[in-house]
Amino acid sequence: MIKTGTQFLPLRIGQNMELPSFYSTFLRNILRHVKVRKSMTEKPPANKTTTKLPAVGTPAVGLTFLLCSFTSLASAQIYPITQLKQDIANFLAAEYQQVAHERIDINVSNLDNRLRLASCTQPVEFINQDQTGLGGNISVKAACDSGKVWSVHVPAQVTIYREIPIALRDIARGEVISENHIGTNVVNVSSIRQAFLADTQAIVGKEAKRNIGSGEPFRTALLDAPTAVKRGELVTLESLAGSIKVSSAGTAMADGRVGQKIRVRNNSSERIISGVVISQGLVQTL
Repeated sequence: MIKTGTQFLPLRIGQNMELPSFYSTFLRNILRHVKVRKSMTEKPPANKTTTKLPAVGTPAVGLTFLLCSFTSLASAQIYPITQLKQDIANFLAAEYQQVAHERIDINVSNLDNRLRLASCTQPVEFINQDQTGLGGNISVKAACDSGKVWSVHVPAQVTIYREIPIALRDIARGEVISENHIGTNVVNVSSIRQAFLADTQAIVGKEAKRNIGSGEPFRTALLDAPTAVKRGELVTLESLAGSIKVSSAGTAMADGRVGQKIRVRNNSSERIISGVVISQGLVQTL
């Protein structure tokens, strides 16, 4: 115990703080010799007690002064948890503001107040471990690579609102999407679990693979390239030989979407060849 005035403050060396070796040695030597003497706390007449403070310069006062100085020094060398949270929030705001948005909400999780991080002599490095770039429940790595090296992973919640294309009405499976099917709305994109299209022109002409409900974003899993060639349909076969392009007539042996490989019968030679659907009614031979 350290006595200061009429209060007793506990001294705990080695608990939640680390003293330099010369402080530890000095403190142990003082504590070894500081003793409470009966003559300092009792004085005649009998049955009466008084409290006598040690004179300035005695070991107890010296020890108190030393502890106050050390406390100030230790706090100056700590990176406060509140500052860490604020720095992470600022870092995330700068990261996500690079993409067009209507609003961004950032909430950095609380950390254990007992956590003690040494001040960094160089700027702390922050790494956003969001793989999608759409926020949600994420983790940020904060690392100090100078002085006393440390790193921590801090959870955060980021909610991003953007204006994106949505379905104006229900769209049935197999329906080809036109501009009349598409509107826009401000949506919490952090809650969309699958990739979606944010460009209206990339949606027009696609075919719905499944039913799409009114107000839904256009997720890529719901869309497909439209059927450009149908089985039994006459198509143009295009062959390339260097800079020479040769065209001939053929018959599609299967349905095909743009980019798909299908078999086509050459109507002149009757040969079955493979080709890639380029556009409506056009197949390029392999």
